[in-house]
Amino acid sequence: MSKILTVVRKEYLERVRSKSFVIATVLGPAIMSLFILMPMLLSETGKDEERIVGMVDPSGQWLQPMSGTIEKLELGNVRLQAVGNAEQPADQRVQALKDMIQSGELHSGLVLGEDFLHEPQATYYNQSVSSLVVRNEVLRPALNQVLREARFREKEVADGLFHYLIAGSQWQSIVITDEGEQEQDDNVSFGMAFVLIMIIYIMVIMYGNHTLTAVIEEKSTRMVEVLLASVSPEDLMLGKILGIGGAGLTQFAIWTGAFYALSRRGVEIGGFSLDIGFLTPMILISFIGFFVLGFFLYATMYAGIGAMCNTVQDSQQFHTTLAMGLVIPMMLLTMIMRAPDSTLSVVLSLVPLFSPILMFMRVSVSNPPVWQVALSWALLLVSIWFSSRAAGKLFRLGILMHGTSPTWGSLIKAVKA
Repeated sequence: MSKILTVVRKEYLERVRSKSFVIATVLGPAIMSLFILMPMLLSETGKDEERIVGMVDPSGQWLQPMSGTIEKLELGNVRLQAVGNAEQPADQRVQALKDMIQSGELHSGLVLGEDFLHEPQATYYNQSVSSLVVRNEVLRPALNQVLREARFREKEVADGLFHYLIAGSQWQSIVITDEGEQEQDDNVSFGMAFVLIMIIYIMVIMYGNHTLTAVIEEKSTRMVEVLLASVSPEDLMLGKILGIGGAGLTQFAIWTGAFYALSRRGVEIGGFSLDIGFLTPMILISFIGFFVLGFFLYATMYAGIGAMCNTVQDSQQFHTTLAMGLVIPMMLLTMIMRAPDSTLSVVLSLVPLFSPILMFMRVSVSNPPVWQVALSWALLLVSIWFSSRAAGKLFRLGILMHGTSPTWGSLIKAVKA
């Protein structure tokens, strides 16, 4: 046991004392914040740029109401500009519109039919897919609004009745917990869940990779031969995993503590607020539990594979494949958020390689039965046990082996041996 602790202390101190650890600890949250907040800030900045949209309106009655509606509803910084005049043929005006779009004078163009009130056909001209945002978020809702107003006026519906008929419902979300009821902001809940998932994802994949490279470096420099003179391969592997995991847990604790402190102060960045009310005991326990279990599952696999590889280049094929166990769940997050309690979501969240991401997302956005969370932890523990046995065999067989680059076939044969 003392030999394992010696290896643990060596691996832990070697990492927490390094400049890279300090820099990553300080800059890590800032970099993650950039990934999360930068798109939001850029989208807000993009709205400040005025986009001129040309409009061919044969009847001449739609441009002014649309401009007023866009301004009143604050749909975006879009200015409508008439192309041609009523005396010109419609085809000439449309051709002029196309020419102005191609020359860059106009961002895009909108052409309405002659009897748009009764036959509401509109054609949108643009040069790129990105222009469809203007169509969907600005022009279409504004045009639909003025069309409804014009039809109500045609039928001589009173303004009071019109506003009464188009009124929408106002919603308030209340979360029911053991502590009572509290108002919920859906955007904050999803944002907080995504931040915590990103921390688990980055930390597990980063420190799993640290375990892989640490084993390969000591093997390639023959340092491992010196270490094996006083400690067994299994103890060396366990000490490395615990030491590197301890360093990861230290950084994880610093980030989590900072995140929790900012949440208590109600910090708001770029319109995104950190709400302490989201961090329920269940979410906090799951957050820590899934990080620890996820790390040990991936770290044992990385350690075994690292012992069989001679260089970091040899390990890339295995690293990429294992990393997909974390990448695929990130791609499935939208599906889980939409239907967290569906059969498919439940099954996928119980897959040990996916559980650290998907089950935690379910815990964050819904209230899955406790037995499902407990089952995912039990499956993770069983997977870690099998993974550690296989990794121990690979470590024992491959740590002193040099020469041929390993393949998946050779790894499977080594585990079965």
